[in-house]
Amino acid sequence: MKLTCSPEALGHALQVVSRAVSPRTTLPILNNVLLETSTDGLRLTATNLEIGIVNHVDAEVAAEGAVTLPAKLLTEFVSQLHDDKVEMELDSATQTLNVSCGPYHDVKIKGIGANEFPSLPAREEGLKLVIAQADLLPAIEQTVVAASSDDGRPVLTGVLTQIEGDTLTLAATDGHRLAVKTIKSKTAEGDGGSEEGANSVIIPARALTELSRVLKGEGTVEMSLGRSRSHVFFTVPGVELMSRLIEGTYPNYSQVIPEQSNTTITVSTKDLHERTRGVSIFARDSANVVRIKTEAGEIAISANTSEVGSSEASVSADIEGADIQIAFNSRYLLDVLALVGSDKVAMGFNGPLSPGVVKPAGKDDYTYVIMPVRVAM
Repeated sequence: MKLTCSPEALGHALQVVSRAVSPRTTLPILNNVLLETSTDGLRLTATNLEIGIVNHVDAEVAAEGAVTLPAKLLTEFVSQLHDDKVEMELDSATQTLNVSCGPYHDVKIKGIGANEFPSLPAREEGLKLVIAQADLLPAIEQTVVAASSDDGRPVLTGVLTQIEGDTLTLAATDGHRLAVKTIKSKTAEGDGGSEEGANSVIIPARALTELSRVLKGEGTVEMSLGRSRSHVFFTVPGVELMSRLIEGTYPNYSQVIPEQSNTTITVSTKDLHERTRGVSIFARDSANVVRIKTEAGEIAISANTSEVGSSEASVSADIEGADIQIAFNSRYLLDVLALVGSDKVAMGFNGPLSPGVVKPAGKDDYTYVIMPVRVAM
């Protein structure tokens, strides 16, 4: 293997694929990134056996070959290179990569044979969708925030992804809150593997988070589901991400979304976020609980911790229906206000012990449900 490429492009590709390298693995080969050359350039691959990421780098290839190298060491070293070109040549007898770039010469990096690197699953015939990055990126951000981090219930660490016609629905819950987002998609041109039904899968939230890091917000992303429903593949220009799907039955989340509200509040997203964030400072030692109370065209947000003190702030709002007093975990409320993506939010309530609903005002494509906290008001 012998090639020349841009250290900037190589460094960026290494940062992308290294996200799939597990920091805690008993298999040394999984600490490495696979480098493969072909007539198309250089291909980098990393995997933790659950997620795999592939990135392509433009390169002038003089001789083809492959090797795996320590991902962390290689990424840190390449980040120090600032010249126009980096030259790399593999000594296949010792699996050592010789690197030269500007003032760095005769740099030798010990590797492991490419034949020991696990193969990524092959794509199967199945369903292929094309989704606008400008739609998918915020949809991921608005839903993964509600996914659970508790491995005790694996299905809740994923995002339920439902495909129905040209509508893609993402839903996530950790038992305390629920986020549901719908966006448009279309079947990929030439896809002959689409099938009716069985189009609900659970994608690990971490995989979608890693995907969001490579989305630029422009262009499209292709999503592929094989007939076996064991893996999902995402492709954007230059990058491919594969993830194993989570097996199991996702809870029927629709039954926790209130069909109507006795109290509806429309308020500035920015103002409510700022007031809640300020008040929540006083809630850190009391389970992050903030209280919300409506009165005379205003919302009063308050927090009280006996050992620290108390705080209260108000914000003007349009209120329809009965006044409400309710308490929430401030972190859950702040999360949705930071991600809702609209100037105003509409909040619906049915009493102090019923779930609260937050939506972008005037839209129904995003629903966020928060379970209240039972406290003395």
